[in-house]
Amino acid sequence: MDPQHERPRADSFAVAGVWTLVATLVPGLGLIRTGRRKRGMLAIGLVVGTLAALAVIAAVRREWALAMLVDPTFLRVGGAVLAVVGLLWVLVIATTYRSLRPTPVQTWQRVTGFVLVTLLSFAVAAPTAVGARYAWSQADLVRSVFGGNTSARAGSVPQEWKDKGTLNVLLLGGDSGADRTGLRTDTVMVASIDTRTGDTVLFGLPRNTARMPFPAGPLRKAYPNGWYDGVNADNPDYFLNSMYEFVPQQHPELFPDAQHAGGDVMKASVGEALGIKIDYFAVVNLAGFERLINALGGVTVNINSYIPMGGQTDAHILPTKWLSPGPNQHLNGNQALWYARGRFGSDDFQRMNRQRCVMNALADQANVSTLLGRYEAIAREFQSVVLTDVPQDDLPSVLDLALMMRQGNMRSIVFTNGVAGFRSAHPDFALMRTRVQQAIEESHQTATAKPTQAPTTTATTTAGKAASAPAQQPTRAAATAPATPSATPTTTSENVRDACAYDPVAAQQAKDNPPYWVK
Repeated sequence: MDPQHERPRADSFAVAGVWTLVATLVPGLGLIRTGRRKRGMLAIGLVVGTLAALAVIAAVRREWALAMLVDPTFLRVGGAVLAVVGLLWVLVIATTYRSLRPTPVQTWQRVTGFVLVTLLSFAVAAPTAVGARYAWSQADLVRSVFGGNTSARAGSVPQEWKDKGTLNVLLLGGDSGADRTGLRTDTVMVASIDTRTGDTVLFGLPRNTARMPFPAGPLRKAYPNGWYDGVNADNPDYFLNSMYEFVPQQHPELFPDAQHAGGDVMKASVGEALGIKIDYFAVVNLAGFERLINALGGVTVNINSYIPMGGQTDAHILPTKWLSPGPNQHLNGNQALWYARGRFGSDDFQRMNRQRCVMNALADQANVSTLLGRYEAIAREFQSVVLTDVPQDDLPSVLDLALMMRQGNMRSIVFTNGVAGFRSAHPDFALMRTRVQQAIEESHQTATAKPTQAPTTTATTTAGKAASAPAQQPTRAAATAPATPSATPTTTSENVRDACAYDPVAAQQAKDNPPYWVK
């Protein structure tokens, strides 16, 4: 018999247990101890080589690592390989113990050895099985959300972004309901991202903005006066939030091969209004927003005034629940939806301010441990609520830029009716473009330090049962002003973290003088 494969003299039970543990940590060492030196050295070489290669790729070629994370084929193959590796690893653990245990085996040793091998095998099999499932879930997510999108770019996406200096992404929040025709994009924001620093400026437009313009081309020929009925600038069917659904319906011949006609319309018009080119868009269907927040484990925001949960301004229906002022309030999905979308007694500026705070909070809280711990639920809900035109081929560069954004400075401009020359019914688009360019220049200044985090508390409502999702209400801006202190619109860009920080003075004033509907 080849001495390389002779069974070694049995060790004591304690030594056999120690080497079984070693085989769990470094599979090759256990095989060497059993006399299988060639196999052991091969296993060690594969483990060390694989880990070293992954470390080098992550450190030196991050774009390669990101590309692997969004390649469905690689993910499926990698998931299968990981499952096989887990099984082989368990086999190595069992083989090491069986080869080194003393003979004959006493009853207590047999039971203890079985428990030890079972626990160590589970410690290896569980994470590899979860990793394989995550890889397959990620492959499904990439295919379903990004797989059908095509890129018209002929060259390097990162180089194109660097040459231009910015990447502009249109972010839409869509509402659809029984009292509405199609999808209304009541949340319209643009994230302008500096591709060299990750600094970002958010631009928020009111949903009732009228006379939205189009760039030169077929859309401008179809709507020479912009998105306007020519009679009434307060016609809700010609507000900004109706364009996504209605323009493609009115002129389907303009979008014969479009994958995302509504998104293309919004990109063209919003880009023309702001004087920038919109690269991508993403729509979050707010019907599923609550589920997505719950999948993420909630979101933590600062609340400086009472936020109603429920109620209808036009129908004079008072809210029966509310979110109370306080720092770092941890909201579940239902509470977060009301925080971002609640309309009772609020104007568009206040709602858009809360929406950007939610976006900022999600960006800050989307850490690796959260994403890994809840990945399958997040991936499932993301597929059901997000629609985007980001091509699969561009995903590595988008993810790389997203990582830069976490370290960058975030500022914002919210266009508010009656402030800084902006009027929803008659927007001065030249003035808007000037403000946009000024805000982008301001974003290059040194980032403001993050506010100190206070102890986290859990947001509570006046009832134990969650409020139902915000009911669809007329798309006209609410006429009733809130009775509680609120943020004041500014003419220059604001640091989002500062704008969303806890204000103890305002919060105390709100508690001392609660609105009439707080009982």
